[in-house]
Amino acid sequence: MKKLFASRIDTIKGDFIVLWSEEGIFELFFPGAGPVKAYPAKDPPWPQLAADLDRYLAGGPVTWVGYPLDCSGYGEFSGRILAEVSRIPYGQVFTYRQMAERAGSPLAWRAAGQALASNRHPLIVPCHRVVGSNGKIGGFSGPAGWKEMLLKLEGAV
Repeated sequence: MKKLFASRIDTIKGDFIVLWSEEGIFELFFPGAGPVKAYPAKDPPWPQLAADLDRYLAGGPVTWVGYPLDCSGYGEFSGRILAEVSRIPYGQVFTYRQMAERAGSPLAWRAAGQALASNRHPLIVPCHRVVGSNGKIGGFSGPAGWKEMLLKLEGAV
């Protein structure tokens, strides 16, 4: 079993918890959430992560490109969907159908939604930028109201 560490990151919107391994960020938890199991506390090897989270949550664009992600455990389709979602530019939205098309499975828009529901890297893999074809916000695994708040913060709504 891989060794995971936990770090608390204080931001302007509350304390995030990041689980990470030697491969990269394994999971990012929103304020008020966190892992059920206890993990050893250790500072993450990305000291700029706290500043980038604060900048993003204050409305500034952040490119998350320099942060390695530990994507172990994702299936092949989920990995393709999450890779496509990572390419959505700040302030733009795409539909679940568009994400399925970009991932090479144009009829799998519901499966795309399920893949996004399993995203362990919110904000870094910006699943909040994916909305329904009918213009509705759609689901989000983060705290209530955060998807709308993040889209407004980016000027997408």
